[in-house]
Amino acid sequence: MALWKKLYYSAMVLTLVLVVLGELIWLPDPLRLSATIYWIDMIDELIYVLILIPLLWMAGSLIHLRSYRQQLGMWVRAASIIVAGLACVIILLTVPKKLEYSAGAFILTWLLVLVDLFVNELQGRKLPIKTISLFAATIGLMLVMFWPTKYLVTYPGLTLNMNRYAHTSESNVHGDISGVLVFERPAFPIDWVYAKLFAKYSFEVENLGMTLGEYNQEVRLMKADANAAGSAVAFQKVGKGKGISSDGVRITAILKDSPASGQIQLGDVIQQVNGQAVTTVQELTERMKSVKPNDQVALMVMRGGKQVSVQAKTRTNPDDPSRAAFGIQVENEVQYDLPILVSYHDYLLHEGGPSHGAMLALTLIDQLTPCGVTYGNHVAGTGTMEPDGSIGPVGGLEQKAYTISRTNADVFFVPAANESEAKKGAPSLQIVPVHTLDDILNWLKDHPKQTAGQLSCP
Repeated sequence: MALWKKLYYSAMVLTLVLVVLGELIWLPDPLRLSATIYWIDMIDELIYVLILIPLLWMAGSLIHLRSYRQQLGMWVRAASIIVAGLACVIILLTVPKKLEYSAGAFILTWLLVLVDLFVNELQGRKLPIKTISLFAATIGLMLVMFWPTKYLVTYPGLTLNMNRYAHTSESNVHGDISGVLVFERPAFPIDWVYAKLFAKYSFEVENLGMTLGEYNQEVRLMKADANAAGSAVAFQKVGKGKGISSDGVRITAILKDSPASGQIQLGDVIQQVNGQAVTTVQELTERMKSVKPNDQVALMVMRGGKQVSVQAKTRTNPDDPSRAAFGIQVENEVQYDLPILVSYHDYLLHEGGPSHGAMLALTLIDQLTPCGVTYGNHVAGTGTMEPDGSIGPVGGLEQKAYTISRTNADVFFVPAANESEAKKGAPSLQIVPVHTLDDILNWLKDHPKQTAGQLSCP
């Protein structure tokens, strides 16, 4: 076989290998380059291996061109492959953490390579059976590997060093604290094969209620909110801020059958109901208890930076016919007191979500407390960080516990509501259910692996 063909085929085989390895990227998670460099850190560098694929295609086209350089068509095909391949390389080098940007360039380069193989077979006065078969086989494999089904798959993920993820200019690293991420995405046919080979794959019927793009945007916003909430609560704990406060209730959605749709607007922040102050969703619920279905309600809302008075009509609450409702979705209009700038590491595989909030808060408290708060324990945990210091439940606990069980963590803190699920994932792991951040701090103080005198202080 000619060298240029070997390079073409080698790139295609490498593509398939990297696709499989990409879907099983969680398997080497226990590997550590050092005590602080986790597998997730190494993945950020390994992404550049993808550059080998277009480079092999470009090299193959150049070698092929040397053999047929007098043919104009060969020049055109080679130039097309080189330009598309260069686009792949440039995109990967400039925006390596946005793989979707380079996907189109990769597919285009692959198609151009197939065209070159197809034309070469035709020129040899042969029916291009090999190229057609290769194209059909590749399409078949891609369908198996990437055709989305109606199911969502959740499977084990990756741990991350929280001290690498977040730090401030005033911080000192003391303890060893790990967060944990699991994978949840639309299931592909190949995932049922992986589920037979590896532990803790679970499937459920997909019910996102939104497009995948909208879902990705939502989890990115959740990640930003979790960063802010975890930081604000941590600063308050060490006496460096006021934590999280709410000064109203923001309208995030107006239902189609809402009788108030002509008076209220998306983004309005409700601050008063019938003259009574409203600062949280809970207070709004309390104020609405005295309102009857179909009543008009006087609202004071913040709109575009100005207070506006509106009269909003209600309807029957579909969940309780005796209660009134506006037909809207709301959330607290929270304010985060962040007196210190926190720097975050942008991991390729940490797309979003709120489940790292509690461990972020613990990490910053540990960094800002002389000698730290872990008392020599290697701590792992998960859970959302709520404004009052409570730790909220999260998903994927069975997979998260299994992921942590593969490391050397001494304890895995989980929201109390998720305890049973976590124990299913790792029965032998020391799992501690907690309700609040104080529960974590108290447990660590009561279960030291090192005494205060043994801890290293700055």
